[in-house]
Amino acid sequence: MTGPYTRGDSFTSEASRKHIRRALGDYGATDVLFTQRGNQSAIAFKGGGRQFRIVLPLLQSEGALAIRGDVAEGPLHEANAKVLERANRKSWHALALAIDAKLAAAAAGIATLESEFLAHVVLPGNKTVLDELKPVIDSAYRSGRRPSFGGPALP
Repeated sequence: MTGPYTRGDSFTSEASRKHIRRALGDYGATDVLFTQRGNQSAIAFKGGGRQFRIVLPLLQSEGALAIRGDVAEGPLHEANAKVLERANRKSWHALALAIDAKLAAAAAGIATLESEFLAHVVLPGNKTVLDELKPVIDSAYRSGRRPSFGGPALP
């Protein structure tokens, strides 16, 4: 049986963000920034000569946990808000744990910061490596053919 600590229930979203900021700062990352737009939060930072952006989807009152207009201010609304808050709190806690693990691997020399966060490297044009490669990878799996990434990049 898991207790509140192991489920991430005892951490607020703000506490997880503070932990992330501190962990990244301890590793030497700079310009750590948290933003939110709609149902997505993002963390951006610089480290190892690169810029990184991690997008964290958050649950909102639309979609699967939507509130009908006729109960928007009653007990169901309060219960729904608690469910959403708990789910988002757990997401922030999970992200904090993932970042801790990635930074620990980089600090131990098992990996580099860039290899651990490769999908989140921001490229010129403000897209991440994942944004650029996901359609290429999806197409390769659909076609069954290895994608061509071109020749080596020139300086």
